[in-house]
Amino acid sequence: MLTLIISLVAAIAAGFASSFDLTPVWCVFNGVVVFAVCWILIGLLVKRKVNKVNVSIQEIMAQAQAKINRKMHAFQSRPGGNVKSVQKALEKEQAAAIMEAIEATGAMEKFFKWNILLKKQINTMRMMLYYQIRDFAKVDELLPGCLLFDPRAIAFKLARMYRKNDPKLEKFFRKKVKHCKGDNCALLYGLYSWILVKRGETDKAFELLNEARKKTDNQTIIDNREKLANGKVKHFSNSGLGETWYSLYLEEPKIKQQKMHRRF
Repeated sequence: MLTLIISLVAAIAAGFASSFDLTPVWCVFNGVVVFAVCWILIGLLVKRKVNKVNVSIQEIMAQAQAKINRKMHAFQSRPGGNVKSVQKALEKEQAAAIMEAIEATGAMEKFFKWNILLKKQINTMRMMLYYQIRDFAKVDELLPGCLLFDPRAIAFKLARMYRKNDPKLEKFFRKKVKHCKGDNCALLYGLYSWILVKRGETDKAFELLNEARKKTDNQTIIDNREKLANGKVKHFSNSGLGETWYSLYLEEPKIKQQKMHRRF
């Protein structure tokens, strides 16, 4: 907001100053140029400062991942340990790093008044981090103030709408999926078709996957469509989407699919 105000004030001042020597057309032109220059310069300065905070957050996550990888490697080199206890320890390590990253985003709040969309962008980042540690109360609190363009962020909201039996789920899905193509839409189609199968609406799920085939060649979408076409509803599975699917926490991976590796 301050960027807009400062740019407008500078543009008006430039136009007024020009009015003593130039025609009205040139006054307007000078004002527009000054507005654009101020807007761009302030925007670049704010972006530079925000990027520094982003780098620090990435470093927090990278260091935590490296630490988790070392612990995982140490466990794998000494087989016979308690897998569940190690997994819990790694999840605790991950949660601590995520909370540290969330706290680090607070350094961006002072820039909210300079960039209209920055608050929504940070809310989205925080929402996705809270989702990873299953703090769904915070996720639900932040969702109304998020920018939902990334397929994974959209999927998080769809998953929460499903859990809460939100009647607007299909409308929201339709609104968002129409802008997705290729692999970007596979998660969304896979998720919504899974929801339909869970609700017993297999015919509708099959129609949805037929629609999805026109937009993506993702193998999981192809396989699930064939399973529904052949009446093998019990074999419907989004496991082929891998960690992206399981990160929604709608299903737990089967024991044979579990891995000790955790990604942020």
